[in-house]
Amino acid sequence: MELDRNSHHVFRIMYHFVWIPKYRHKVFTEPYRSSLKEIIATITYDYDIELVELEVPIDHIHMVVKSIPKQCPSRIMQIVKSISAQKFFQMYPE
Repeated sequence: MELDRNSHHVFRIMYHFVWIPKYRHKVFTEPYRSSLKEIIATITYDYDIELVELEVPIDHIHMVVKSIPKQCPSRIMQIVKSISAQKFFQMYPE
């Protein structure tokens, strides 16, 4: 893997996030899975977060992202989870 550079430091920061729906229900079936992947890819592109890997099994979500040192992991998850939930429920109100 390559190292990233800013004006004063060299870094490689990667975060592995896993999150699950309530009670680990098996809700990510095919029409929802592909749209959720697209939503998350769009969000990470819009907020300059490099999406390294994204996997959506039937009962949880794995996401590996690269970031700059100024972005904390809690803020990255706040952005991704809040915006993806809003867009997802606009697409599928049921």
